[in-house]
Amino acid sequence: MALEDELIDFHRGERIGKYEVLTQLTVGGMAELFLGYTSGPGGFRKYVVIKRILPDARSNDQFVRMFLDEARITAAFNHPNIAQVFDLGEEDDGLYLAMEFIGGQNLNQVTSACLKKRQPVPLAFTLSVARDVCLALHYAHTFTSPGGEASPVIHRDVAQKNIMVTYDGTVKLLDFGIAKAKNSLERTNVGTVKGTTGYMSPEQVRGDPLDGRSDLFSVGVVMHELITGERLFAGKTERDEMVKILEDAIPWPSVLLPHISEDISRVVMRALERNVDRRYPSGRDMARAIEKVAGGKLMDAEQRAALMKGLFAERMAATRSLLESADVTTSSQVLASAKRALQKDDGPYLPERKATALSVVEARKKAEIAKLRAEESGSDETAPPVKRSKLGVVWALLSLSLFLGLAYGAFRLTKLLEDEEKTSPPTPMGMGPMIPIRPPNAPVPGEDVAVADADKDKDRDNKDKDRDRAGAKDRDNDRDEATSNRGGRGRKGKGEVTLFLDEPAEVFLNNKSLGRTPLVKRALPVGQAELVLVGEDKKRRVLAVPVEAGKPVRLNLKLSELPGR
Repeated sequence: MALEDELIDFHRGERIGKYEVLTQLTVGGMAELFLGYTSGPGGFRKYVVIKRILPDARSNDQFVRMFLDEARITAAFNHPNIAQVFDLGEEDDGLYLAMEFIGGQNLNQVTSACLKKRQPVPLAFTLSVARDVCLALHYAHTFTSPGGEASPVIHRDVAQKNIMVTYDGTVKLLDFGIAKAKNSLERTNVGTVKGTTGYMSPEQVRGDPLDGRSDLFSVGVVMHELITGERLFAGKTERDEMVKILEDAIPWPSVLLPHISEDISRVVMRALERNVDRRYPSGRDMARAIEKVAGGKLMDAEQRAALMKGLFAERMAATRSLLESADVTTSSQVLASAKRALQKDDGPYLPERKATALSVVEARKKAEIAKLRAEESGSDETAPPVKRSKLGVVWALLSLSLFLGLAYGAFRLTKLLEDEEKTSPPTPMGMGPMIPIRPPNAPVPGEDVAVADADKDKDRDNKDKDRDRAGAKDRDNDRDEATSNRGGRGRKGKGEVTLFLDEPAEVFLNNKSLGRTPLVKRALPVGQAELVLVGEDKKRRVLAVPVEAGKPVRLNLKLSELPGR
């Protein structure tokens, strides 16, 4: 028997609570997943996914509390777009959850399959999935317990990996494992960041209090990526991605892809507002906005099912084989093949956006213009740049016309010169150009005047040089004074300081709190700034930062290595 055949049978037939295992699906750092089922009279069978804590993680109290929170929170939910939890149990092998079995693929796998087929993710598919996710989130954000008590739940990890589309076209939001709910057992420590970094909201990165609008920012990231086919906040490290979320200009999808309407872009960009008050107030409001801009072109469940069948025919067959194996004796080779098909790695899902296209530069400029105009007028920052884009087209046409006109003029000039050269009398061979011959010692016409003018020019040049030297000295003095005053009024000025630490700390300057780390582009007075940092251990540490106008300071330090006070 081959090694993979032994592995497929290793857990088969094992019992976890009242469930019989068909196969192990995956093993993570803290838990493992199994496909199993429970049987009853008359051929009753219900398939489930069983999540069990690994032996090494059972001593991790924090993970156990998160595990119990996930069971308690999701078990109370009853929404068609949220994966359900059926059962929570404990055996000698530890705690386990029995969850709804979903035959389908997550959005990472959908985007990968589309990339392999060299086709974009259909826009109608993207809009319909985002709409259903918004409705699921609205249900969680406004959840009321059976006793009538308001118990809102913030997901905190909305990402492509946690949104699944079943083979029959149903959208499912998964994994409330790090959800924040009222009366949660697991308390998030101040300064602790949880979630998938490329999909976090700015307030989540900063460790600020969250509400449902944080999840809507994450939906905006997912929509932007599915529409453009590229990662929005991709970085080499998690910290890079967090900085991008806080600082990077976000391009309009309609700028990157001109066939995307401004109305659709407006919905995405409003969800991606860094100012939480400018986002949609609720998931239901965002879902209605998506329906409105879609114009009746949303994919229904049947159309999504057809798309999934076209992308994942092999995996659908593998799923069928595994489920049918519970009823009949299936060879280990067939089961191993089915398991390999289900666990097949699709590779990279979405590429990082390359900053080489003109459209990206255009997008940055558009975002900056929109922000400046919004600040000046107090209007909505996400107002669509329709007029600007039309003006851009006009300028492009004018530039093209000017270029063609210059090219034609150069061609005509070249032609005239060539014609003139052909009609000019030829120069004799071996001779240079013909010049008039002057008799020996004959005065050159206008020579006396030329000499006098040359003397005057020489005197004028000397005076100009003296004046230029004096002006340059004055300009240098003015430049030095302007440099010392740059960034503020008078001679005080301001500089920018960005500070990252390996653990959270509150930062004080002159006994005034500047907030908790990370500090990003914080304006400080020019000079030697003595910052006092207070970490979780309540110790006071000192950090001296030289602040200069026009020279941003960026620090990445370990709190424990700073001197105490």
